[in-house]
Amino acid sequence: MHGVKVSRWSLSYFAVAVVSLLLAELLLALGIADPLGALTGGWTLTAVHLTTLGWATWLMLGALQQFVPVLIQQELASQTAAGVTLAAGTLGLAALLAGFLSLPGGIGWPLTWALPWGGTLVVLAALVALINLGITLFRARPWTASMSFIATGLGFFLLTILLGLTFALALASPGEAWAPVLEHGLAGHLWGGLVGWLTLTAMGVAYKLLAMFTLAPEERGWWPWVAYTLTAAGVTALWLSPWLPGWPLALGGWVAGTLGIATFLVDLIRLYAQRKRRSLELNARMARFALAALGLAVLSAVALRLRLLPPTLWPAVIFYWLYGWIGGLGLSQLYKIVPFLTWIERYGKKLGRTAVPRVQDLVRESRDEPAFWAYAAAALAASLALAAQAGLAFRLAAALLFLATLDIARGLLRVRIPVRASKTPPPPAEPKTLPRRRTQP
Repeated sequence: MHGVKVSRWSLSYFAVAVVSLLLAELLLALGIADPLGALTGGWTLTAVHLTTLGWATWLMLGALQQFVPVLIQQELASQTAAGVTLAAGTLGLAALLAGFLSLPGGIGWPLTWALPWGGTLVVLAALVALINLGITLFRARPWTASMSFIATGLGFFLLTILLGLTFALALASPGEAWAPVLEHGLAGHLWGGLVGWLTLTAMGVAYKLLAMFTLAPEERGWWPWVAYTLTAAGVTALWLSPWLPGWPLALGGWVAGTLGIATFLVDLIRLYAQRKRRSLELNARMARFALAALGLAVLSAVALRLRLLPPTLWPAVIFYWLYGWIGGLGLSQLYKIVPFLTWIERYGKKLGRTAVPRVQDLVRESRDEPAFWAYAAAALAASLALAAQAGLAFRLAAALLFLATLDIARGLLRVRIPVRASKTPPPPAEPKTLPRRRTQP
């Protein structure tokens, strides 16, 4: 880590993220949250925001607290600010979920007032995170392509949560005044969050992590810059298009964004081919599934845009984008990041003084690999079930998603709290008896 300290809060972010993902999957598996029903229902909104805000956003912010300092070789501006973001954001998320459950399709308790309060706390937490990470990034100008991905992603994060706060206010006090925002802002909220914040940031992180973990060249030439420029321009055009209906922004955004993500995927194929580590570890092997999921999701979205597929398939594509691409990449990289940070904590100061285990010795790949394949299969199966509008099949696939994630979480927890083998004391050695001296007759 070249002298950069281990983030004090990243592992706490990861814990909140994984718990949120498990809760969302459980709601889907039990049929309490139904994406085939009304997407504005209380339980469905709860599952959506547990996935997007509790899981994906907290995962990204936790990773950036450690990743940005490593990327620029400077300390994070403030560890305290990272803790404030975690506390305020988690409390805000809890208030948002309580507010969602007060809407039709939820529990029905009178807590709609919690929506704007929760949204405000999330916005304040995001502002603290943006200032903290922004100051850290500002010190490292000029930026590399990975830094540009992350900085632009953070900008879309701000836009997404501000729109989310507006929706929270509209749901808490419905009225005609909110109609234009709800009509035009929903697309911006979706594309700004899914592509602008989560995907752009994940692309920047993937460039650094996969190069580092596969021992591939980090200097990628012009490929990352083309991928960044096209994807960032595309999502910006898509974000603006509802507000400027007379401009051909949507078409240009789709073309640029698709070409940008395609360039990224081709470059990642080149990265794997150029790697020096021939035998891939589990996290790098499973990252290939996440990259394939991104490619499939983008192709499906383009087919929907060209009306080659019916528009009823949009929920399935968005679900696979979230669970196949973001979820698959997040879980696979956590399987390396958590052991790596744990190894630094336990053995970093002992290195060179005594024998220490390898990072990979903290995990059991042969034991944990089936869970990752089960997760990959379940994410695809759940998306196909959504496409076929097969409710029972979707719940069964979501149940497999939950069980696979739970097993991956068990593997991560085992790294943090290792199971110590019971040390039974060896039986006492029998006393040695001296041969008797023969007495002379």
